[in-house]
Amino acid sequence: MSSQDLGNIRAVVGSLIEEEGADAIVIIYSKVKKNKTQTFLVPYGNAHTCSALIDYAYENYDGIEPVVEEEESDE
Repeated sequence: MSSQDLGNIRAVVGSLIEEEGADAIVIIYSKVKKNKTQTFLVPYGNAHTCSALIDYAYENYDGIEPVVEEEESDE
């Protein structure tokens, strides 16, 4: 992973923490170099929470559209 990759990841993680209040983030991405696919997993936060996020994504992934859950109201 290059230093530019790390900088991009830090920017995404920082934005999610500051703007969305995220307390755990898992970024998974792949890239192809010389006909070989490399996959990267970048967790941020409590290991148990990151693991639960990965399990949740695996169980709920259904195509390209992002899953947006509605917040529960206290009313």
